[in-house]
Amino acid sequence: MISAQAKIRLGNPSAVLTALRDHMVEHDIDIHDVEDVVVAHIRAGEARLHAGDIELSLEARAPSQSQLENLASFLASHVLEFAHPEKPGIEWSGLQAGARFSDFREMVVTRVEDLTPQMRRISLKGEDLDRFDTGEDLHVRLFFPPPGQEPLWPVRGADGLVQPAPEERKPAVRKYTIRRINTDAGTLDIDFVIHEAAGPGSDWAKGAAPGMRIGMAGPGGRSAKQADWMLLAGDETALPAIARILEGLPVTAAGIVVLVADKTADAIALRHPPGFRVERLDRRSGSADFTSTVLAIDIPRDRTRFCWAGAEFDEIQAIRRHWRDTVGLSSGEQLAVAYWREGKADS
Repeated sequence: MISAQAKIRLGNPSAVLTALRDHMVEHDIDIHDVEDVVVAHIRAGEARLHAGDIELSLEARAPSQSQLENLASFLASHVLEFAHPEKPGIEWSGLQAGARFSDFREMVVTRVEDLTPQMRRISLKGEDLDRFDTGEDLHVRLFFPPPGQEPLWPVRGADGLVQPAPEERKPAVRKYTIRRINTDAGTLDIDFVIHEAAGPGSDWAKGAAPGMRIGMAGPGGRSAKQADWMLLAGDETALPAIARILEGLPVTAAGIVVLVADKTADAIALRHPPGFRVERLDRRSGSADFTSTVLAIDIPRDRTRFCWAGAEFDEIQAIRRHWRDTVGLSSGEQLAVAYWREGKADS
């Protein structure tokens, strides 16, 4: 385990520690007390917190540099939140200020391919991509430089958080799914939905060309858990994730795929185990009701099951409520993710 420490002067260290402890308990983080030290187990790491008369002592321990950085960032951001309106200075020993985060990579565009009029695949090349080759975390954060600006990538401040950058140089950050990855070649593919009401990701993809640079960090975002029966549902934005999940399943896997998209998306073939039925809904026909179709599916109770969905925010809210309240799926049996929101440029 590697570690980092910080001592933070506060007007009321005990109150901040209590608020942080309560917050972690609410989010099901494993916590116990060792005398006057709060010990929290957060993923693979451990945080030790102690409130003195005038300062709050923090220690973060983790098995890797990236996990240590994430834990230190988590602690610092929540101390600042619960200390508000006080603005304490935070400085970690054991973490170098001004350095790039260990989960960050600069990537270079090597190839651009239009799969359909609305879907563009962009191949990227970078170094040391092993950490991104996982079936558990499908998503990465992409950093899009402002048009015409040299990239200014995020670096760590003394407090463990991203060091503030001039607004005009700050990259836009959006989450995307790794469609394919080849760690030996140092390459990966990401599919972009191209729309008229575009956000920074879609805008960047429209003008992408070999040699352009982009930032990438991660991975994150849970995948679908393998089960005897599975439901995978989504729109164009979720298509890369659904395709990757299907390709990672054993040949014996079974279930249903519901995909709503413009008709042109039919050109993208889905490779899936023979036990899956694929139902494609054409949005342009006017008769495709994605939410109603998903809610009408009979989810078996006599075997292990897992339901996954990715779509617009309001659709996902309705699907999540149905799975939880009507079907009775536990949190370990379902994952519904909002990929975008109507009226907001998310991609």
